[in-house]
Amino acid sequence: MPRIRPAADGPRAVRMLQVDDVAVEITVRRVRRMNLGVHPPDGRVRVSVPARTSDRSVARFVRESRAWIERHRQRICEDERAAALLPPPPVRIGADGELWSRLGEPLRLEVVVAPGARPKVIEHPDRRLEVQVHDPADRAVVLRALDRWQRRELRAVAEPLLDRWCERVGVDYEFLGLRRMSTRWGSCVPSRGRIWLNLALLDHSHDLLEYVVVHEVVHLREASHGPRFRSLMDRHLPDWPERRRRLDADARPVHALS
Repeated sequence: MPRIRPAADGPRAVRMLQVDDVAVEITVRRVRRMNLGVHPPDGRVRVSVPARTSDRSVARFVRESRAWIERHRQRICEDERAAALLPPPPVRIGADGELWSRLGEPLRLEVVVAPGARPKVIEHPDRRLEVQVHDPADRAVVLRALDRWQRRELRAVAEPLLDRWCERVGVDYEFLGLRRMSTRWGSCVPSRGRIWLNLALLDHSHDLLEYVVVHEVVHLREASHGPRFRSLMDRHLPDWPERRRRLDADARPVHALS
């Protein structure tokens, strides 16, 4: 809980109220009307209310908002379940023989000396991923070069997918970000048109990346994971449940080759 600061009419009060089968945490704040929120990880319901608001008014407000509460609880539950399925990131140290991947195709890492040259990554037809560095023992330099390569490759594939699917779904986005995420394959801020993708998606096949892109694009139209979201997914990508199952099944660490 945030620190409780004194309000104009005294300290804010926090109390619990049972509304049917919903436990509601009520906080008195300097607000003009009641505000309701559903919070992870357990879908806890919190209501901020003006001073002297009766429990009867809060109970009526919660009951009128019950459908909204359940939709957001379902989304939190699905997000937590998806998070539990993500594996720990593979331990990669940038050494010869490590198995890296581009869209599901394994690539054997080969670190070579290139005196005086800036770090460079070259993907060869025989599935070698060559990293040219001044000092192969400097693993930090090798890993930074590989990180740049991952970001470049994922963006090169994801941006055309995102453009194409935004056009199909009839939405626009403002920003695509790539980052390492430990609990999500992707995320979306619909109000700002911002989409983030997990760099780990480069380890998986093109159709699984496409599933995540479509998932986030649909969120630009429907923020929740409720019936409307699933209906849009069914319309635009009918086999999305099968792709999601395969992504979950493929979520495993990448090990070095012996």
